[in-house]
Amino acid sequence: MHLRRLIGLSGVLSYLTVPAGLTAQVAGGVELYGTLVNAEPVARTMGGLSLGVGTPYVGIRGSGGLGISSLGAQTGTTQGPSNLVWATNADLLLGPVNARLGEGFMPYAFAGVGMESSAQPAAFTDAIRTWSYGGGMQLALGRLLSVNGEARSRHLAAMATPADSQFVRGIEYRIGIGLHFGGGRQRSTVYSRRTSDTRRTSDTPPRAPRPSPSTRTTWPVSTTSASGAARRVVPTAEQYIGTPYRYGGTSPRTGFDCSGFVQYVYGMQGVNLPRTSRQMAGSGIAVSTSALAVGDLMLFSQGGRISHVAIYAGNGRFIHSSSSGNGVRYDDLGTRRGKWFADHMVAARRVTGDGRILVNAFAGGALIAFDQFDPPDSAPPPSR
Repeated sequence: MHLRRLIGLSGVLSYLTVPAGLTAQVAGGVELYGTLVNAEPVARTMGGLSLGVGTPYVGIRGSGGLGISSLGAQTGTTQGPSNLVWATNADLLLGPVNARLGEGFMPYAFAGVGMESSAQPAAFTDAIRTWSYGGGMQLALGRLLSVNGEARSRHLAAMATPADSQFVRGIEYRIGIGLHFGGGRQRSTVYSRRTSDTRRTSDTPPRAPRPSPSTRTTWPVSTTSASGAARRVVPTAEQYIGTPYRYGGTSPRTGFDCSGFVQYVYGMQGVNLPRTSRQMAGSGIAVSTSALAVGDLMLFSQGGRISHVAIYAGNGRFIHSSSSGNGVRYDDLGTRRGKWFADHMVAARRVTGDGRILVNAFAGGALIAFDQFDPPDSAPPPSR
């Protein structure tokens, strides 16, 4: 009964630490794990359950486990299990384990407090207060599952009871299988291996998959039809809201970076745009940033060069794939987050006009050689 209360308290504390206003961004997971502490002359093995919850890169985890301890031969006692032992922890997690990041390796660190039984408890409820810290690695196996491994260094908080004298120091090794939930978005890769495509340095980088010829439109047959296609690109883009951000990504299945997303949705309208935002800056025709129309390309600069692109959706709103926004989303130039984009917008291009203008503009854009994919943006996270 006492152990169940401790585990339940850890879980409740995990939820209370996340403000209600962050509900839409909260993600977490349940993990089944096993631990081993091999500190001669005592070895402890336990199995348990943990519940983690938090916002991207910061979270709280409560866990509790139950097991046995074995005594070494040098103690003079017979090798084998002794009384039941237990441990519970409440940890602060720092790392992308709640960021819905998807396939790949994701390192994290943690620190926290907990309670555990002594090596040979006189009573099951004898408790030793501890504090601990450590680090681990999560291997995400898609949107829902992960395999986690970590090491924890546990220390005695303060001598307060006779049970504290039986505190066993040692590194606790833990491995578990996690089931993830929440966050409202699929995961995308951050620490996973990049494919050979993302390491290309040729002048012809990979492009988004092209729609079948039967779905393509003749671009443009006139200024009017061109403007119509520009308006149609926004509803097309809107279908992919929630698709995760992925560096170098060009597919709704695996994720988009900013220019991969723009290239893909314009490709659905029959327009072959260049691969990166810097190359797109040479496409179409230039328009004033104060006279944007629906479907215009908005270009942003970081570090002295164009590195981000979005599609204007009207009334100050734009749609894009943003690393700081965790994927495809709408943003508004009038918000605190939108002000960052307004301050960094340096150009706008209109994918419209007669065929001669566009052909010439695209030919000029192609002269900008592909050097690297667009880096993640540095905008503040979405408002809480």
